[in-house]
Amino acid sequence: MLNWNKYSIRKQLITVFIAVHVIFLLLLMLYYNHGLRRFYFEQLEDGLYHQALLLSGHIDGESFSLSQIQQWAREMGVKIEKRITIINRDGQVIADSEYPVEEMDNHLQRPEIQVILAGERAGVDIRQSGTLNMDMYYLAVPVNKEAFSGFIRLAESLEDIDAVISASIKGNILFFTLLLILSLFLIWKVTINIINPLSQITGAARKMARGDFQEKIMIEAHDNEIGTLARAFNYMAMQLESKIGQISAERNRAEAILANMVDGLVVTDKNLRIELVNPAARQIFSLEDIDLRGKRIIEVFRYHEIEENLMKAMEENELLTAELQIPGEEGKILRSTFVAINDEGGQVNGALAVFSDITELRRLEKLRKDFVANVSHELRTPLTSIIGYLDTILENEIDDQDTIRRFLEIIKKEADRLALLIKDLLDLSRLESGSKYILRPAFLNRVIDNAILLLGERAREKEIEIEKEMERDFLVYMIPEQIEQVLINLLENAVKYTPAGGKIKIRVYGDDAKAVVEVSDNGIGIPVAEQERIFERFYRVDKARSRALGGTGIGLSIVKHILENHRNKIEVESEVGKGSTFRFYLDRIR
Repeated sequence: MLNWNKYSIRKQLITVFIAVHVIFLLLLMLYYNHGLRRFYFEQLEDGLYHQALLLSGHIDGESFSLSQIQQWAREMGVKIEKRITIINRDGQVIADSEYPVEEMDNHLQRPEIQVILAGERAGVDIRQSGTLNMDMYYLAVPVNKEAFSGFIRLAESLEDIDAVISASIKGNILFFTLLLILSLFLIWKVTINIINPLSQITGAARKMARGDFQEKIMIEAHDNEIGTLARAFNYMAMQLESKIGQISAERNRAEAILANMVDGLVVTDKNLRIELVNPAARQIFSLEDIDLRGKRIIEVFRYHEIEENLMKAMEENELLTAELQIPGEEGKILRSTFVAINDEGGQVNGALAVFSDITELRRLEKLRKDFVANVSHELRTPLTSIIGYLDTILENEIDDQDTIRRFLEIIKKEADRLALLIKDLLDLSRLESGSKYILRPAFLNRVIDNAILLLGERAREKEIEIEKEMERDFLVYMIPEQIEQVLINLLENAVKYTPAGGKIKIRVYGDDAKAVVEVSDNGIGIPVAEQERIFERFYRVDKARSRALGGTGIGLSIVKHILENHRNKIEVESEVGKGSTFRFYLDRIR
C-alpha cells in the first residue's frame, strides 16, 4: 500500500487533481452520452412513429392489395430506408422488407407488440435482431383497417447512432485530455510559487538545525501567505539566533562559574541519579575524569551520609547543613549543604549538594587554639616567676642585700625573656600579616659578616669556631635586614645547641639562578621524626633544655616566614649526635 504522506506536496496536488479530473470526466461523459443517446432515441422514435402512421394510412388506400403486401413492404422500405414488418393479429409475419417471412417465427410475444396489446398507442424496444444480427430500434403501431388488422413495425439499425455517439465520446476524451494537460501545466506553474519558497524554508530550517542562522529566505511574492510565512520565518531565525546567543552566553558563564568554583557541586534528579559534577567536587572526592551522569549517588560517592542528607532534603523540601569527615582521607573535613530543587509547579524534581573543604580552616583553628595555649603558657611561666619573687621580696622582711639582688637578677632575666618573647611574637605577626615586601639587590657577604659579628662574642664564650666559606660575593634579591635576622636566628640556635669547643660553618655557593646559604654545626642534632615540626611556633625538641637556654620556640618559624616572603624555602638535614645543616635559597641577579 502506498504511503500517501511520503509524497511531496506537488505530487499530492497533481495526483488529487488528476483523480478529480478523471472522475469528473467519467461522470460528465456518462451524463452527456446518456442524454445524447436519449435525444437520438426520442428523435428516432418520433420519426418512426410518424412514418408508421403514414404507412398504416396506405394500407387502407384503393391501390392497396393484401396479395401484394410483401412487394409493397419492400418498396416502401427502400423509400424510407427502414425495415418494415407487417404482423397480423395472431403474431404471424405476413410481410418483411428485408427477410423472407417463411423463416420468421411468431412475433406476438415481441416486447413492442405486447406493449400495444397492453393498451399503448405504440410499442418500442431496442435489442439485437435475431435475423440481421445487429442492434435494432423497433417501433410498432396497431393497424385497424378494413383491408387489414394487425401491426406495422418499423426497425432501424443503431449503427449510425452508435457511430455518432462514439465519435462524440472520442471528441470529448480528446478535449478533456488536452484540458488535463493544460491544467497540469498550469498547476505545475502555480505550485512552483508555493513549492520553491517551501523548499527554501526547508533548507533554511535544516541549516538552522545545524546552528547556521545566517540563511535568509528571498522570494518574489511579498503580499500573499507565502510571503508572510517567509518574513515570519526570517524573523524567527533572527530571534532564535539572538536567544540562542544569550543562552550560549549564559551557559558558558554558568560552565565557567561551575568549573572555577572552589566548592564542589553535585546535582541529582529525584531518583538520586547524578546529572552534574563540577571539577571541584571531582578533586575533593578524587573522582576520575569520566562521565558520571545517570549513575546513582551511592555508586560514585560511597558515603551514606551524602545519600541520606539528599533524600532528607527532598523529603522535607528544605535546606540542610552537615559537617562530614571523609573516610579513608585522614583529616579531610567538608562543610556540606543539601537543598531540594523544585520545578515551576513547586514539585521536587531533584537535589543539589555543595561541599566546602574546611580542612585547612579547622587546622588553622587548631593552630590558633594551640597558639593561644602556647602563648599563655609561655607568658605565664616568666610572669609567675616575676610575681613569685616580687611577692617574696614584698611579703618577707629580707635584710640581706645579696639575696635581694639575686632575686632581682632573676626577675630581670625573666623580664628580658618575656620581652624577647613579645618581640618575637610581634615579628612573627608582622611577617604573617601579608604585608607586601619589596625585594632589592644586595650583596650577601656584608649581611653574613654582620650576623657573625653579632654572635661572635657568644660563640667565643663557648670556644666555638665560626667559619665562613664563599665562592664569591653573590648579588641577590632580598631585604637585608630580614636575611640578617634569618642568619642571626640560625647562628644563635647553632651556638646554643653546639657543645663547647664545637664548630659552626657558613657556606655560600650557587648557580645561575640561585644562591645557596648553609649553616652547619656539629651539635646535638635533631631526631628525624622531629625535623618536620621544628618550624612550627613554640615547638621545641627538648622543651626543658630550650627554655633553660633562653629560647622562645619562635625563631625558626620566623625564619620560615621570612624566606617564604622572599619566595624561597629553607631545608634541614640533621643526625642526632652529629649536628645539623640548615640550607636556604635566594634568587640571584643575572
